[in-house]
Amino acid sequence: MYRSEDERLTDIVMGDAVLQLLKQAGPVTATALLDKLHTLAGQETDPARQRAFQRAIEEVTNSKKAPAGEAVALKDTHNVTHIFRNRENPGKKTRH
Repeated sequence: MYRSEDERLTDIVMGDAVLQLLKQAGPVTATALLDKLHTLAGQETDPARQRAFQRAIEEVTNSKKAPAGEAVALKDTHNVTHIFRNRENPGKKTRH
């Protein structure tokens, strides 16, 4: 399903970080996710998982750099495109 084992492991470590944020009942924001990924990466001893944490950190950092209102399109393993918009700008309202 995944293009590589590295991608699978990156998704796993990112998912673990999100789950920990959810268990803490705190905000799940890009900043909180980056903090959690950095914390977990610092505790990791396995080199493959350390690389996965670095890839996950890069993905989240790149998504934060997208200007407000700009979208990032990612294709999954089934060639389905998912569009993520940067909505951290509280001044803009989104209609659904």
